[in-house]
Amino acid sequence: MNTSAFIAKELVLLGGGHSHVIVLRKLAMQPIVGLQITLISPDVETPYSGMLPGLVAGHYDSQDMHIDLVRLCRFAGARLIQASAFDIDPVNRRVRCQGRPDIGYDILSIDIGITPAVIDVPGARENVIAVKPINRFLHQWQECLGRVATGTVKHMGFVGGGAGGVELCLAVHHYLTRVAPTLSPQPIRFHLFVDQEVLLPDYSPAVQALFSQQLAHRGIELHRNFRVAEVEQKTVVSAHAQRCAVDEIFWVTSAAAQPWLAQTLLATDDNGFVEVRDTLQVSNFDDVFAVGDTAHVLAHPRPKAGVFAVRQGPVLYENIRRQLLGKPLKHFVPQTSFLSLVSTGDKAAVAMKFGRSVYGRWVWHLKDWIDRRFMDQFNALPLMKVESGQGLLAEVDPQMQCGGCGSKVSADLLAEVLGNLDMPVAELDDAALYRAPAGKLMLHTVDVFKAFIEDPYLLAKIAVNHAVSDIYAMGGEAVTAMAIVTTPYAAPSATRHLLEQLMQGAWEQLAGEGISLVGGHTTEGAELSVGFAVNGIADESRLLKKSGMRPGQTLILTKPLGTGTLFAADMQHQARGHWIEAALQVMLQSNAAAGAIFAALSEQGTTTASACTDITGFGLAGHLSEMMQASQVNVSLDLLSLPLLAGSLTCLQELQITSTLHAGNERSVKHIQPQAHPHYAMLFDPQTAGGLLAAVDAHLASATIEKLVAAGYSKACIIGRVEALETNLEQLGQPFISTLMHGERNDA
Repeated sequence: MNTSAFIAKELVLLGGGHSHVIVLRKLAMQPIVGLQITLISPDVETPYSGMLPGLVAGHYDSQDMHIDLVRLCRFAGARLIQASAFDIDPVNRRVRCQGRPDIGYDILSIDIGITPAVIDVPGARENVIAVKPINRFLHQWQECLGRVATGTVKHMGFVGGGAGGVELCLAVHHYLTRVAPTLSPQPIRFHLFVDQEVLLPDYSPAVQALFSQQLAHRGIELHRNFRVAEVEQKTVVSAHAQRCAVDEIFWVTSAAAQPWLAQTLLATDDNGFVEVRDTLQVSNFDDVFAVGDTAHVLAHPRPKAGVFAVRQGPVLYENIRRQLLGKPLKHFVPQTSFLSLVSTGDKAAVAMKFGRSVYGRWVWHLKDWIDRRFMDQFNALPLMKVESGQGLLAEVDPQMQCGGCGSKVSADLLAEVLGNLDMPVAELDDAALYRAPAGKLMLHTVDVFKAFIEDPYLLAKIAVNHAVSDIYAMGGEAVTAMAIVTTPYAAPSATRHLLEQLMQGAWEQLAGEGISLVGGHTTEGAELSVGFAVNGIADESRLLKKSGMRPGQTLILTKPLGTGTLFAADMQHQARGHWIEAALQVMLQSNAAAGAIFAALSEQGTTTASACTDITGFGLAGHLSEMMQASQVNVSLDLLSLPLLAGSLTCLQELQITSTLHAGNERSVKHIQPQAHPHYAMLFDPQTAGGLLAAVDAHLASATIEKLVAAGYSKACIIGRVEALETNLEQLGQPFISTLMHGERNDA
């Protein structure tokens, strides 16, 4: 048995906060063998809050201050599930997420940050730009800059007299007056509203005076004792009925706990923050940890600050490891004093510690060095090897896992999972029955692949799309499917959790397309694989084959290319998270609507669409060659018109990463005109759940594209034309692909 493949326990990290990214890196550098790690996050990139003022001021770009969770999880061997949690059941050990099945765990850690405390201020939720959560703030900041450029912004207000409010106010002022002074067609007045007499109440009088001078020097009006009690559309109103007109309002006050946490059985304080012991365990559940701004450490109350979350990361990793191995846990003791660095927007800053402070440009460069050093931990990610036979596997039965029928997933476990899907397990027989309608042709296909993403729910949906595309490419209707699943060697609870995710994803995708899941086969193996045997039906008059291409037709491709190189780069943790996120959305799109559009054109009496195939493992050139051989035609492709997934050219050209099937695909296409052009190599990139390629009569090509775009295939386009086969000595009478560069570049 390959014990490194056995899953003994499951750790779920809820949220991509500072502590959790540190834990992920440590789990990569010091892995716990036999542990399945899952990170749940609504975003694929997590921001580092310490660099936010510098980004707003124009000193950093978004990439500088974001940690790519896709790369980090790939590095740590962790699943990344992009979802938002709304409940935790700590008794049954389940995390409930929007739009997907519950996620089970043996140990859970919570690091989901905070939300702006605007709920109790009338009008604030609708009319302010809150600094938390940061990713939403960055989107709203760009929208604000758009309004500034139109000239509609004359007054900007900032609510909050702490370090965050002062920093943001100075950063925005610096950007709009120094970095982009011509963005606004008119001068903008800046206002800072504080709810007491002093600015920066947690700092020394000298620091308060310094920042008061900075505000005055830049013409920023400071409104003292102005507690905002109401926010109108373009006005803030104080508790004493003072009013001040502002066109944009930034909210940087104290933040609140995620409101749903208080509705769980986890212990929370009066403000809704999760109460934890100094071991970072929730006070009433030993198998749940909470850290960062989410947590309230009972023995060591501290303000909400990133420096504590960073310090908690190593302790959290160590206590998770000790908890799993049954060892005593360490105690977290936060620092009593820490270096506080507050920037003034213009690459200068104030440093404070032990009641003393210094100011200067060198302080900002010190802060910049500290911040970049922190981020470098998550940018330079070496490949790590996991040794087997250690950690949690020390207690696993060393007997070899059975083969043959003994390798099947247990019947009771499988029946439980399928029963939860309301699948009538008791009615299943040795074989599935399907009565084909009279006059219909039966279509049969099968596709199975090993896991290339760590989210089993999305993997199953993509596997469905990949398998049923053969039916749609022939103009058919998919009617039944049988699942073929290999699960990794794992403890029964881990296998159950995995099957729940897989089968829920498959069930939803199949049901959404009107396909019945009528059975399948499960077995255990070294790694996860999933596939489906699919049956379909078709009218012979609507049937589309590879052999139907005719000279003069146009070639239409419905989806962009690039999944092969992107996920090869992802496996080497070189692909950016937003590239993978966009690729997954394309792969989750079914080809059903596109197949129906092409099939409707092929009905008896019309000949506008006469051939179709789906683009999968052999790449565009390979599948196109099959159509050309069957149809005995030539093809001319316009390389510049090829639709490409974001980041795919970077992976292929700059990173020089190709799928393992790429070279074989290129060798297999014998008759093609090479081009020294970046798009040429994309012809051989293998696709998973790729689009459909159809030959359509030229006079209806534009109308067909319009229908495809309206159906959601936003990158559907014409990529070439079909030409007559020319017999000469060069081509030897074989179909030939000529590559041209006529069109416009068509990147997704």
